[in-house]
Amino acid sequence: MFKALVVHEVMPDKELLQPAIQGTVGILDSVHRVAPSVKRVVVTSSFASVVDRTKGTWPGKVYTEADWNPTNREEGLKDVGSVYYASKTLAEQAAWDFVKEKNPSFTLTTLCPPMVYGPPEQEVPSLVKLNTSDLYIYDIFNGTSDPRYGVWIWVDVRDLAEAHVLAMDSAVAANQRYIISQGNFSPQMFVDYIWKHYPERAAAKGINKHTAGKYYPDEGVYGVDASKSVKDLGMKYTPMEDMLRDTLKRFEDLEAEGK
Repeated sequence: MFKALVVHEVMPDKELLQPAIQGTVGILDSVHRVAPSVKRVVVTSSFASVVDRTKGTWPGKVYTEADWNPTNREEGLKDVGSVYYASKTLAEQAAWDFVKEKNPSFTLTTLCPPMVYGPPEQEVPSLVKLNTSDLYIYDIFNGTSDPRYGVWIWVDVRDLAEAHVLAMDSAVAANQRYIISQGNFSPQMFVDYIWKHYPERAAAKGINKHTAGKYYPDEGVYGVDASKSVKDLGMKYTPMEDMLRDTLKRFEDLEAEGK
């Protein structure tokens, strides 16, 4: 009996960088060519295009819209993590280059959110098929995973959605870049909230308490200044406790539905 083995070698440039860049520029070009009535395009970029991964937690650093991830195309092809960050950076840079070179009839606004959390309102066929960021929280809530550390700032998905609407309508947002973030967070906050509000479940699921209240390394972590979004767009950010309250309630509803 013969078995066929297909080995697929990931080609970062062809499969990750080019689609991100060409996809972004392709949409802008289509709007430019066939939709002259469009006056504003809002692009969802990412904090990945802002943060400098080589600096790690970078205690004392406060990121602003003036910061750019320094990863270039060549460096981005080194590994999967690097190519993800490079794809976000190069795609956003390509969008700004397009506007500069083509001078289209529309103005551009880019939004750079970090980790995005919040109650899943999309169709959820199964809790194991949640979007990645919500699955991080559910895995802790379900006792199947410890906290995962990496990015130290976050935003509620509902705030991010509102930011898109506000950026579309705001005159001052024309050709501006915004970090959309509530501020710093630690996954230990998820653990502490669950033990405080769901103690019986936490005990039954065997959720590790770790060190309650120990949110950041002793040396500290970088921060972010999202005041520009507050000033220009009028953003009002959802607190962590409100996000967790609504998200965990949604998880309970999905569990009750047999998801």
